[in-house]
Amino acid sequence: MLAPSKQSTFVKVPARHLLRGDVTGSGEVVLSVSIGAKTPRGMVDVLLQKGERRRAAIWNARTIIGVRRGGATLEEVAQPETEIPLSDRLPTFHELAAFDAGKAWDRLSAEQQREIGVLALRFGTVGQCEGYFHETIEGVRKGFSSSHWPPQVQASAVWPRLHIELIESAAQATFEALCEHFDPLWPQLFGWHARKEVK
Repeated sequence: MLAPSKQSTFVKVPARHLLRGDVTGSGEVVLSVSIGAKTPRGMVDVLLQKGERRRAAIWNARTIIGVRRGGATLEEVAQPETEIPLSDRLPTFHELAAFDAGKAWDRLSAEQQREIGVLALRFGTVGQCEGYFHETIEGVRKGFSSSHWPPQVQASAVWPRLHIELIESAAQATFEALCEHFDPLWPQLFGWHARKEVK
């Protein structure tokens, strides 16, 4: 029986398709690739390690990167020596699939519920309207979100470019604020540690 091959393959992939364990031309090992609220649209946040040195890089998601792939097993990729802090931990597939928003909501304090509620209302209004408005009636009629509207509603969706850009910017800022607000709450929302009772 043949032993599994340890030979690596050189491939060129967009940065968004990098995999854990890929080795870049500079000899850095890819530890993770993510797209999050803090990452600008169209960009990816890549965590790299070479020896003892780690660094984070933000790359265009479409940038083609040449990497060696398949030469190292996941176990050989450098692992952190200490356990990941709860504030940095990512939920597992099963935790996300079984996430109970009602139970998570009940674990929040009244103040936390208000803060999240306000952010959710802003995102549900300003954020949801992103993409509805266009500079011309033709743009509105071609728009995915607005093509089914009656003519009088379509006419109300014709806005100057500056107004459209301001709403799109506000929608993005609202989404980022919502995500940033949730990041430190993950241990509490997923029940990784019990909420300290407020006296």
